[in-house]
This record gives sequence, structure tokens and C-alpha cells, in this order.
Amino acid sequence: MSEKIRPDDGEVFSFNIETPYFQALLSAPVPILIVCDDGHILMINRAFQSATGLAHQEIPTMDLWAEHFSMSSTDGTEKHFNSLFEPEKRRKPLYISLKTPNGQMLTWDLFISSLGLTTDDRRMFIIIASDATQTVEREQHLESVMSRLETEVSRRTKALNATISALESEVAERKRMSDTLTLSRERLKKMSRRTLDVLEADRRTISKELHDSIGVSLAAIKFSLEGKEMKRQQNHDRLDESLDQEIAYLLATIKETKRISANLRPTTMDDLGLMATIQWYLRQFQRLYRNIRVDYNTEIAEEDVPEVVKIIIYRIIQEGLSNAEKHSEAVSVRLQLVYSDENRSISLFIEDDGRGFDVREALSEKDPLSGYGLTAMRERCEIFGGSFNIDSQIGKGTRIKAILPI
Repeated sequence: MSEKIRPDDGEVFSFNIETPYFQALLSAPVPILIVCDDGHILMINRAFQSATGLAHQEIPTMDLWAEHFSMSSTDGTEKHFNSLFEPEKRRKPLYISLKTPNGQMLTWDLFISSLGLTTDDRRMFIIIASDATQTVEREQHLESVMSRLETEVSRRTKALNATISALESEVAERKRMSDTLTLSRERLKKMSRRTLDVLEADRRTISKELHDSIGVSLAAIKFSLEGKEMKRQQNHDRLDESLDQEIAYLLATIKETKRISANLRPTTMDDLGLMATIQWYLRQFQRLYRNIRVDYNTEIAEEDVPEVVKIIIYRIIQEGLSNAEKHSEAVSVRLQLVYSDENRSISLFIEDDGRGFDVREALSEKDPLSGYGLTAMRERCEIFGGSFNIDSQIGKGTRIKAILPI
């Protein structure tokens, strides 16, 4: 049985659909449209009219449909509608958002399918709409959640990368500190061995001086006294010779004993302090080596020098001037003690105009009898947190600089 629809332009289209079926479409609870392949809308059911407030005569064509509704679709609504009537195209659901003339927003999921031919052989399609508002909201919520999740993942990835970078830096720093600590331990072992070597060298030096000087003098005194004792016994307890020679030997021995004692640690260091000891040593040095002029100046106060630093300063001065006398052939030596590092340190300078030497070669030499050589001076400074530097070139003199914290 056939039904006829007359659109506004007066043209009549016939449905090749039984009336009960057509009535069922008109009364269906979901919005339904039947359209022709030339864009004319053949039927709008009651659910569509109720949802949109528009009757069939108000939107007789698909073009008017698009004009009445501000439609938007990520699938391209207009393009999709234009392809509805291409038989080779596969029909698929169309998702759209539209706005009615009264401002209401509708979100529909359109299912489009071929319906057959009209009596005049026009192709028909049925469009069934379903409410997709909740689906859209869920999808939008999901997109929002995914966007926030991506942002959070990106943020945490950056934070993780920063943490990894910080950990890598910390690992590198700890490795550097471990390597430094290992080097320090090795150097401490070498310095400990060097300290033992220096102490042993000191003992050998003292032993040699006691044997060669004090021992020989005391032996001479002993032999002389024994000879005179024999003469006294032979002369019936009379001794015609005086003991002047033995007394002279004793005086010389006492003087030599004081010299050795002064070299070990001058008594003036404990009695009068560092500054007086330096002055005493310089007087002794000038008296023995008149060919070398020593220019000495200082601004250091005695009370500013810690006890542990005093002997180090004295030993460096002693060794520096001794080297200048023995090796440099210097004519003048400049000795200076000044404050440095905002009065937190004392700087000691010894500079001569001698012939100079190769510092690397000199530091590599091993002198078993030298307890206060260049290496010993440097190690003494570093043990107490100071620094020691020596600069010398052949033909250009020698400059020693020691800095000790106070």
C-alpha cells in the first residue's frame, strides 16, 4: 500500500511502504527522518518534531535542516550529508551537535541506512537519531582526564628527569669525593712514611754529630787527663802541668753541645719566643757567613703566632738560609713575614739572588740525612693546613713562599 507526501514545492513523492510500518515510524520514540537522494526530507516523525520544535514543512530539505540547526561535527556533517546518496559509500553512524532556534543544545548520534526506492525510483534513506549527551559528556570528561593525565605525566617525567639528573650529578660528585679521599689517603700514607724517614734521619744526624763532635772532644779530654794522672802518680802525687788545655776542651765541648741543642730546638724559642729566636739565628748566620747580606722585616706580633706554627716558620727560615749559603752562591737574601688572607694567615717569603736550580729535579732527589729539605718544608706546611711554593730558575735566583693559617 502506498502513502503520498506533498512537500511545500508541490511535488508529490510516494512511499513504497505499508501504512502500519509508516505509522510505526511516525510514532517511534526516537527522532527519525526519511530523506530522498535529491536532499528532500520525505518524513519527520513526531519525536523529531517534539525534540526540535520544527514541523516537516519548516525543514523540507537537508539544506534547510543545516540552516535551521547550527550543526557542528568532528566528522564533517555537511560532507557526510552530501555523501549519503553515493551508493558505493558505506553507511556509518554520524555524531553531531546542534542548536535549536530556541537555543537548546542537542547532541545526537545519527544512524543512516538505505531504505529502498520510491515509486518513481528515487533512493530513500532513513536517519535515526539517539541522544548522545551523556556519551559526549563522558567522552569530554575522558578527554579532559586524559589531557590532565598527559600533563601530569609530562610534569612528573620532567621531575623524574630532573631527579635522575640530580642523582647523576650527586653520584659523579660522590665519585669525585671518593677519588679525592683515596688520593688523600695515599698522600697521607706517603707523608706518614716521610715523617718516619725524617725522624730517623734526625736521629742519624744527631748521632753523627754527637759521635764526631762531642764524642771526639770528650775522648780527647779523657786521654789528656789520663796522661796527666799517670805523670802525677809518677811524681808522687805532684802535678807540675796545669789543666788549662783540658778546660779549653771542656769549654769547646760545651759550646758544641749548645750548638747541637740549638739546632734541635733553640732554648730562646721557649724562653723569648719566635721573633727573638729569628733575630738570634740571623745574628749567628751573619757572623758565620759575612759574604751574604740578609734583609729581614716583619709586621707579625708574637702573640698572633700559634705555638705549633712557630717551629715550622723557624725550620723553613733555617732551611731556606742554609740552602742559600750552601748551594745558591747568593750575595743577598730577602726575608719577610707578613699577614695575609685578612689577617687569618701568615705569609713567609725567602728570596735570594743566587744561581737558581731545577725545582723538579731537586724535589726528586733523596737525601737520607736531610730532615728539613724542600719536601719536608712543604709537608710540614700542608700537615697544618698551609701551603708551600718554591719558584726557581737557573741563573734567576730562588723564591720560597709559605702560607700558614693562624
